[in-house]
Amino acid sequence: MKFHPAALMLLTWIVCIAVFLILPFRLEGRVLTLYGFLILAVFIGTFCVGALAASRPQLQQPRSLAIAIDWRLTDRVLITAAAIAGLASILDVQGSNLFDLAEAYQVRSDRAGALLAGGESESTIWFQIAFLTYPAGYIYLIREIGFRPKPVLWRVGAFGLLPVVLTSLAMGGRAPLFYAFLMLVFGYLIRRHVFPDGRRPARQRRPQRAFKLGPASKAGIALVGVLAAIYFVQVFFARADIVGGVEGMFGVAELTWGVSFNGHMSDLYYGLLGADGTYLVFIFAWYMVQGLVMSNALFSDYDGPMMLGAYGVDLVSALMRRINGEFIADGFAVLLHMNTYGFLPSAFGSLFVDFKFFGLIPCLIWGWLAGKVYGEIKRGKDPRWLMVGPFITLGIFFSLINTPIGFSNGFVTHLWLVVAFLAAKVRIRAPVQPPVHRRARPA
Repeated sequence: MKFHPAALMLLTWIVCIAVFLILPFRLEGRVLTLYGFLILAVFIGTFCVGALAASRPQLQQPRSLAIAIDWRLTDRVLITAAAIAGLASILDVQGSNLFDLAEAYQVRSDRAGALLAGGESESTIWFQIAFLTYPAGYIYLIREIGFRPKPVLWRVGAFGLLPVVLTSLAMGGRAPLFYAFLMLVFGYLIRRHVFPDGRRPARQRRPQRAFKLGPASKAGIALVGVLAAIYFVQVFFARADIVGGVEGMFGVAELTWGVSFNGHMSDLYYGLLGADGTYLVFIFAWYMVQGLVMSNALFSDYDGPMMLGAYGVDLVSALMRRINGEFIADGFAVLLHMNTYGFLPSAFGSLFVDFKFFGLIPCLIWGWLAGKVYGEIKRGKDPRWLMVGPFITLGIFFSLINTPIGFSNGFVTHLWLVVAFLAAKVRIRAPVQPPVHRRARPA
């Protein structure tokens, strides 16, 4: 972690506000209030206070070579979970067309409608099993790429990427694919801390060059990124085709979403990029600034009940729908009336809907935990904390969308992260004694 969590959180939201102001976004029927921005500042400030209470910005200390990590139990747990997720996903999607993006969009819409009505989920048992196990693939990507001296690429694909890809196609979503790609990148980034000299640990008998990111590996990562980007673009255009194309989608955004791309200098974008290119810029940027707009509306006008986690955490929502579906329906009805249902609320808007101003308490705890992980990584004593670092960093980046345990099945993901962390055993290496040379006695 290069930046302290408090600094990274501030930087993330400053960039978000800058993008909203620079690009030609224009609100249609929505109003941003000063009160909403003040409450947002209170939540961000609370996170920063918690992070600074746990640790201060500091320099990276050299990694302790006296500590080794036994990953055998962690590997067994993660590989088993990933294999179960892959098998369950295959059983769930058999007989369906995984690449019919329009059908996938309709499935997602039906699930959103059932959630709004407080009805029980109609997903199969295989989907539910995959939903609970596929996040283990994220942790395995970090473990295999970041901590193994020479990563085994077929394991990266079979136990890291495959369960995520299959489940993502079954859900018709894009967030899991994007998250997995970022884990690939973070896995390589943390190798320089795990293997600072580029070699295997000294305890191993045969010193051998650790795996390096060569041209083929770089091309592989780039290919994964390109394929993911193509998939995202196809999803966006498939959705646009349902409402009559790009122009129809711009009309939906203006009338339903409450935002258009007709602000200052919009003609420049249409002239340079055309309608399709401008639509892609708009839709990608909208994902980034959507939380700013929606959280402002929630802070200013939400007067519904505390959702107690059902708004921000998928598993809590599923549980509450079985216990008291009417409670879920009433809460989401308020959001629907405000035209904020189905949009990304940001981490702080989510906490506000779930707990009102009591949401400052989990916000403070979140900041403290992020600062704790940062401090442990900077001390360089226990390499296991490096495995946690990417999830803390991405949790801050994606605060523009939701909380770390609310974004992309984050609650289950962090449960697997805790299991993997605790299953890894810390071992103290025996000090290596230099050889003693005796002088030969004269004959």
